[in-house]
Amino acid sequence: MDYIEEILGEKVTRHPWDAKGSFPLYLIGEYEYFDTMIGTQECLIVVPREGLRPTPALKKHIARIQQTRNMPVILELAALSRQRRQTLITEKIPFIVPGKQLYLPFMGAMLQEKFDNEAPQVEMLQPSAQMLLFWFIYQKCAPLYQSQLPDKFGFSAMTISKAAAQLTGTGLLDVHKDGVQKVLTSPLPAKELFEKARPFLFDPVRRRFYIAKSDVQESFFVAGETALADKSMLNPPNVGVYGTAKATKPASATTQLIDGGKQCELEIWRYDPTIISGENYADSLSLAMSLARIHDERVDMSIDEMLREGVWE
Repeated sequence: MDYIEEILGEKVTRHPWDAKGSFPLYLIGEYEYFDTMIGTQECLIVVPREGLRPTPALKKHIARIQQTRNMPVILELAALSRQRRQTLITEKIPFIVPGKQLYLPFMGAMLQEKFDNEAPQVEMLQPSAQMLLFWFIYQKCAPLYQSQLPDKFGFSAMTISKAAAQLTGTGLLDVHKDGVQKVLTSPLPAKELFEKARPFLFDPVRRRFYIAKSDVQESFFVAGETALADKSMLNPPNVGVYGTAKATKPASATTQLIDGGKQCELEIWRYDPTIISGENYADSLSLAMSLARIHDERVDMSIDEMLREGVWE
């Protein structure tokens, strides 16, 4: 901490802080924590154990940490690119790169000196990568041979390779060699891996509208709260929900619900979740992400029940 003392002229002390019992497991594993005093200012320095997360994920992590510690949180980084530095400053996220850069807005301190090259940050998984991750979780995070995946998903070897590279690039999965074969692995159990992946996951539904029930096709799969009701104790919705991965829009499609007795909801998906589920339903993890936009305690509890009984156990 000589760097801070030299720049600010304040005495700095810091000691490791054990986060166990205070934060979710994904935050405990994500950072090292240090209780720090800069002069009379108490703060918490957090040091990423691996690569730096995308900015939206960092903001959520820091907000969650501050809920518990109620003090400024400072990121300590080994390197920082010009682009990432500007993003952190825009979001007012304090950071230190020892010997190079310092930004402590709560103390009115900012110093910029040297920049480092940094690999591009992944903000969101590609659809193929999200499908691959969910399949890996359904296999109880057992080692997965990459060569087996094109047949499972119907993707080209190149697409699988890019999806695997995204998952390893985000630190969600590791890759090892078994002879000439690439094997995807993770030290985390399914639930912890899913929680760690959340900042990178997206709503798989592209569009939603209402159609006449007479326009429902056999190729549609059960989705939304209709699927959740079949997988939990949730009561079925008044308007049934179906999904399709095809860019189809029947003539009856409308954004308005006019008659719940004659209409149903149709979701246009970015990928086909039945490839993962193996049945005419959206798989549970994709379904959970498609319902994440709904802020309803009943739905949240039913999602937890579905995942607990159908995926984690």
